[in-house]
Amino acid sequence: MRLFAEHGYDGTTIADIARAADVAPRTVQQYFPSKHDIALSVANEVASRLTDAVKQHPEAGFLDVVDIWLAAEAELNDAELMALTKAMNEANPGLQALSSSQLTDVVQVASTRLSAETGLAVDDPLSAVVSAALGAALAQYIGTAHQFRDTPDLHHHVMACLRALIDAARGTHD
Repeated sequence: MRLFAEHGYDGTTIADIARAADVAPRTVQQYFPSKHDIALSVANEVASRLTDAVKQHPEAGFLDVVDIWLAAEAELNDAELMALTKAMNEANPGLQALSSSQLTDVVQVASTRLSAETGLAVDDPLSAVVSAALGAALAQYIGTAHQFRDTPDLHHHVMACLRALIDAARGTHD
């Protein structure tokens, strides 16, 4: 992440990463087949944990699962890794967009639950807008939460914003 932030995605090679990790390039490629996999590894892990939370709580509503997941993410928060990831994303906007899309994709996986909470059909165009907005909001929160660790109400406020978005979508059909 540091190398991508300092030298850009295109300016960093697998050999550079291997050298910084003090391993052979082949070792890096055993764990990460491409630079893309390395750059998106944190976003992939975060999205995977949200997917797992959705699966582990099949009866819970969408926002209830998000609330549980965000609380668990706060416990896992590695401030240094998140700061490096944020710096990498700021230096490489294309990577930031791909990272954010990971959470939007997971929100799409949970579209049936989201549809139940909004009252929108899964194929309603507004449903896609709400999914994208939720995914972007979650990505932004995860990406910056480490900066606000001393703000105990942040999680509560984020959940309130997400609920307001759901309520606004629900209001279009009430």
